[in-house]
Amino acid sequence: MKKIFFANLIPFVFFFFDRFLKIFFNHARRGFLFKNPYLAFSLPFPKDILIILIIIIIFVLILFLIKSYQRRNVYQIFSLTLIILGAFSNLMDRLVYGYVIDYINVPFFTVFNLADAMIVVGIAVIVYKYLFKFRNNKI
Repeated sequence: MKKIFFANLIPFVFFFFDRFLKIFFNHARRGFLFKNPYLAFSLPFPKDILIILIIIIIFVLILFLIKSYQRRNVYQIFSLTLIILGAFSNLMDRLVYGYVIDYINVPFFTVFNLADAMIVVGIAVIVYKYLFKFRNNKI
């Protein structure tokens, strides 16, 4: 039970920290704010379709999260909560501002935010666990 609590607590702390940073940088406007109306890596995509697609993805992920709670799979709970909250934070930006607020600029790569990192880490943990599980079952 304690593991499930922390599997939820950590993503929520990151979610609130991301929201704080987005609000801070949106109001500060001191060169750290990058407005991204597009998809990842600034790939263009129609805004209305993108919002509907994100809502559907979040809904499907919530269904998987419910199954993870039933199975008490802590890694999936942690990963899915990270992904859902990261996607929800970016969705909130799109609905409120019309763009996603990015504030971490990695030269010669991309500009992103903590919510993007949450999504990537959540996906990476799921992929790692399934690859590791598949590898162990095969040997």
